[in-house]
Amino acid sequence: MNFFKKWYTYQKERFPVLVYGLYIFCLTFATFLYNTKMLEVESSVGIFIVMFVVAFLQFLMVRIIDEFKDYDEDKKYRPYRPVPRGLIKLQELRVLFVICVLIQLILTLIVNPFSLIFLIVLWIVFILMTKGFFIKKVLDKHILLEVAFDEIMLPVMIIYLASFIKIDMSILWRLLLLSYVVSWIIEIARKVRCKKDEEKGVKTYTAVFGITKATILLSVLELLLTICRLILPGVPLMNWAQILLLVLFVGIIVVNVFFIQKKTRKFAKAVEYLADGLVMLTLLSTIFVV
Repeated sequence: MNFFKKWYTYQKERFPVLVYGLYIFCLTFATFLYNTKMLEVESSVGIFIVMFVVAFLQFLMVRIIDEFKDYDEDKKYRPYRPVPRGLIKLQELRVLFVICVLIQLILTLIVNPFSLIFLIVLWIVFILMTKGFFIKKVLDKHILLEVAFDEIMLPVMIIYLASFIKIDMSILWRLLLLSYVVSWIIEIARKVRCKKDEEKGVKTYTAVFGITKATILLSVLELLLTICRLILPGVPLMNWAQILLLVLFVGIIVVNVFFIQKKTRKFAKAVEYLADGLVMLTLLSTIFVV
């Protein structure tokens, strides 16, 4: 298999560029727009592009590290994945990781050297995350505690991205809270499955808690995200985006209830896709912050 085809196959199976790119775009867009509007500062499309690139690379770095962390388990339980089946070698991923780090570093130094402080903080949190915050045995036994620690990375990345424009924590903290909840929802929704799709050695939330409890947890987080969006300062009490968010949330609850009752693959996928839709709409609706 040639170079481009094997990497295309890898991204398709493990890091779909269009799917992740859309999510990262929404996240970067929300940070960029919220900061510029609330702080009444001007920025440029060039800054936004840099923010998107460094955020995309950070997510890619997380995927690469996961390949190393999960290699033994994947080889044992999921040999069909690109790395254990030999399509991509760990050494190739190591080189890609170094390239990502260098690009992040160079772009940060060129655009705003002050942001290097926050990039280093982000890298420190990232390293701690890969090491299980040095309490891996405890986190392995308590899956929600593990999520609580791991999802800290997203708010830290938001601070790093915001530093390209300006940081005012009295304004930014609400967006950090929103991003933390977003991170929880993305993590849990992608690991909600019907019983026939559960895999041995894969720790999904439906496998750990059962379909009912896992879906209720996700529903509570989706409610919290909707509330977090409504309390962002500068948001009109009601506009079409707010109405759409509320309608979508009601639809999500209905689908979640059907999944609990039916427990089918169709509804499991619907739960995941609707959760992703709520996240993206919530982030994109920051355009109405005035």
